[in-house]
Amino acid sequence: MRLDQLGEAELVRLLVPLLPARELVIGPGEDDAAAWEEPGGGFTVASSDSSVESVHFDLGWQAPEDVGWRALAAALGDLAAKGARPSHGLVSISAPRHWQVEAFLGIFRGVSELAAQVGLSVVGGDTTETPGPAVIAITVLGRTNSRPLPRSAAKAGWALGVTGPLGTAALALEARRSLRLLPKIEEGERLHGLGLVCGDISDGLQAELQKFEAMSGCGCEVEEALVPAAAGASRALALVSGEEAELLCAGPPEVVGAAGLTAIGSLRAEGGVVLIDAEGKRHAVAAGGYQHFD
Repeated sequence: MRLDQLGEAELVRLLVPLLPARELVIGPGEDDAAAWEEPGGGFTVASSDSSVESVHFDLGWQAPEDVGWRALAAALGDLAAKGARPSHGLVSISAPRHWQVEAFLGIFRGVSELAAQVGLSVVGGDTTETPGPAVIAITVLGRTNSRPLPRSAAKAGWALGVTGPLGTAALALEARRSLRLLPKIEEGERLHGLGLVCGDISDGLQAELQKFEAMSGCGCEVEEALVPAAAGASRALALVSGEEAELLCAGPPEVVGAAGLTAIGSLRAEGGVVLIDAEGKRHAVAAGGYQHFD
């Protein structure tokens, strides 16, 4: 069977049993980040993200500095969702030999600019040659004093809310305009402190809802009219726009209601992701957002 016959979600499901987890607070299959308790107290959260040329970035219209910023922001989203403060990171780039040195250095400048804003120390990485396309691989570590909550901890009956309007990233992509979004580090820390389970909307809201379903076993029910859309974005675009910095959070209705989030729906015992349109009709969602290998 080929990867395009399997799909990313099913591939991850097959990989999880091959990743032995020992003494982890968040292990494989529970979330997009891993976490463990430190002997001296507190918790470390770790995540990694890869950006592939022509899939995630295009130097034909994007400045190298913007590409580097975007690559690090994508990795930091998972730390923000777990309420972790960035501490250290590793950056590896595989590039074709015909690349200009300035493009290579520009990517690292973009990484450094965002790292300085969020307090991340880039402590190393790797540089390798590839026939192409280029690949930027970033691993980030963060710290939190409270126990990180994975998506698998979400419960039926909980409410769902988002931190802000969606669709900004999709509009920028359509216009071929670089966008430097800031990961919701402080916001994620605050929401995590309230006991909410959060995930970043890097693959689009519909895909994020499916992650909650897959990892918690709870179905998701969302009212389309409640999903906040960025200026100029349609509701349909807001549902699927990827590379968003906003967070989707789940928790008891009274907590979500008092957290300053925009409530959009709820988790339910019955599986599946369901969207309710303006006429009250229910639509089952089979797939949403960007899916690798599909």
